[in-house]
Amino acid sequence: MQHIFHLPNGYSFKKVGIRGKIFDTKNLSNKVEFSIIETEKGHETKIIEKECIFSYYILEGDGIFEIDGQKEQCGKGDLVVIPKGLTFQYAGTMKMLLVSVPWWFLEQEITL
Repeated sequence: MQHIFHLPNGYSFKKVGIRGKIFDTKNLSNKVEFSIIETEKGHETKIIEKECIFSYYILEGDGIFEIDGQKEQCGKGDLVVIPKGLTFQYAGTMKMLLVSVPWWFLEQEITL
């Protein structure tokens, strides 16, 4: 069984101001997903995630997360936790580790 996962060479997705690289850990567990998210401006739309808890660890940069109307500044070394069902978006230039519980699918997301 594989226990070390290398950063993917190419991007797994690009959308609304962000791009991401998803670690292929599904064979190990479908209950948690790990991704590297990069943005130069931020997530350009507000979304509601219906199924996942999103935890963003800021690796580089800084920005602002707006979660259910509350804006908070974040920067390198901060952890941002977004429970499922809340409206959110973020702005800034950041590189982040995103931990999604459970595994994320586009169909679970509502774009506002």
